[in-house]
Amino acid sequence: MKNTVIILLACVFLLISCDRKEETAILLSNKPIDPSSLEFVSEKPVFTQREKIYYILLSKDPIEDKKLRLQILKLDMKYPYHKIEPAYGIDINRGQGKHYVTDYFTLHTTGKHVIRFFGHSDLEKPIAETEFWIEPL
Repeated sequence: MKNTVIILLACVFLLISCDRKEETAILLSNKPIDPSSLEFVSEKPVFTQREKIYYILLSKDPIEDKKLRLQILKLDMKYPYHKIEPAYGIDINRGQGKHYVTDYFTLHTTGKHVIRFFGHSDLEKPIAETEFWIEPL
């Protein structure tokens, strides 16, 4: 009985948390992206080594921080406990647009990666994050 109640509460909590609307998003492409044209965005982003990966961070609300931190982590799924290594990181200026940031990067490591953005006012909680894959040449 106790386990059933706990499972029901966990399901309710999961349903409530899944209902939350995302206010920011990171979109990736192998071609330049701008907010007026999102036609090149990859739904399931898979790239090759040394390929330019264009990104756009879109936000419903204005991004108040003038400096942002871009962090890319490599996820290694081979180990019994997933290994996470930093693959790339840089501090960038937000630029003129308060609702978006766009640029590109390249990576040489293959595998599953996570891209995350942080505001300099809170380096603990990411503004947005998404996963992508890098395949060998």
